[in-house]
Amino acid sequence: MAAPATLLTQLNRQAQLPRAKSRRPTAQDTDRYQDRYRLHVVATNIADVVTSLGGLIFDRAMAGWDVTVAVDGSVNDRAIRILGGRVAAAGPDCPRAHVLAFAADVFVTNEPVRRLALAARKGNATEVLLWGRRQPPNLNCTFVPVRHRPSAAAQVFKSHALAARGTFAAEPTEEGFYSMA
Repeated sequence: MAAPATLLTQLNRQAQLPRAKSRRPTAQDTDRYQDRYRLHVVATNIADVVTSLGGLIFDRAMAGWDVTVAVDGSVNDRAIRILGGRVAAAGPDCPRAHVLAFAADVFVTNEPVRRLALAARKGNATEVLLWGRRQPPNLNCTFVPVRHRPSAAAQVFKSHALAARGTFAAEPTEEGFYSMA
């Protein structure tokens, strides 16, 4: 016959907690993020994005922004996830963003992207950023040089994202791009 359980042995037993049920994201979960600030980046490859805008992506993501990066084809999104963003499918649809950032080579060669940038800029609610060496063709707007100084944490995470891409570049303390005025 087993001895009756005393109060002390009952207290020493591990509490059996119910297991949490995992669930799939729903439309309500997506709607919850509708009011967040958004940064949407369009580029040809992830390595260019991390090298040119990694600090900006990290700083915006840590400030609560929804950061998406659109590139062609299937890619390894690990570097972007390290920075706090997510990879979105490239296509004609672009989420309503507060900041749109384009690689200059995509801006120059892709007419729908150029129209999207110019249309977004007309409303003055969206800031349009360009980075890269190629200058855009004749447009009726000016480009103002802008510098972003990544936080110390952004510089560390950017170096890890670069390592995930197999790139080990000397880290400048600032990232430079152009804002469409």
